[in-house]
Amino acid sequence: MDTLNVNIAKVFVDDKGEFGNPVGIVLNENKQFSDEQKQQVATKLNFSETVFIDSLEKTPIVSIFNPQHKVKFAGHAVLGTAYFIKHSLDKDIDSIKCWDENVAARFEEDKTYVTAPLSIMPAWNYEQLDSTNQVERLSKEEITQKKHVFVWAWIDEIKGLIRARTFAPDWGIPEDQANGSGSILLATKLKKQIEILHGQGSVIYARPIGSNLAEVGGLVKLGKKIELRNK
Repeated sequence: MDTLNVNIAKVFVDDKGEFGNPVGIVLNENKQFSDEQKQQVATKLNFSETVFIDSLEKTPIVSIFNPQHKVKFAGHAVLGTAYFIKHSLDKDIDSIKCWDENVAARFEEDKTYVTAPLSIMPAWNYEQLDSTNQVERLSKEEITQKKHVFVWAWIDEIKGLIRARTFAPDWGIPEDQANGSGSILLATKLKKQIEILHGQGSVIYARPIGSNLAEVGGLVKLGKKIELRNK
């Protein structure tokens, strides 16, 4: 029985290191995993996304899988991987390549940011509610009927503060605790810089950059490795 070591990063934690969305990160420099095997690992781990680092050359190359299929981009996944490469592998990094697109990475004080083209964002649906209480009190029945939807309400529109939750049961993700790509697209839609209190307490910063790019950032906390056993 083979054992696979999976690195864990919690992305978009609050200033106490709480909450956030975990991403599994697997080193695949030797190309030991085919896409089919990567999908099996991602399905077994059942994180909203699992990242495979396929190359650590000047610009690291990654592939990203959710529990059901390969995806072009996932904000928390790429952001967590950038942080992992810099802080765990001690490698300078200013970009990551995913789906043949370069995603810029930068580190400012204690936060990590990535800037990505809008063309590789997944297609989220958006549902704006009248109050934060409505966002927080969604019933189980309402949640299970939603299809990859970003539900949100203003906390303070002038300050750009938002309360949000994400549900994608049709993608194998009942509730996503921190949705980076959805935050990118919302900032673009609103044409302003925003700060989002997401899920149970994750904190996400996003802003549009021109007409084709947007940035998402936040705090990252590395977790303990886990061992995945495969027959």
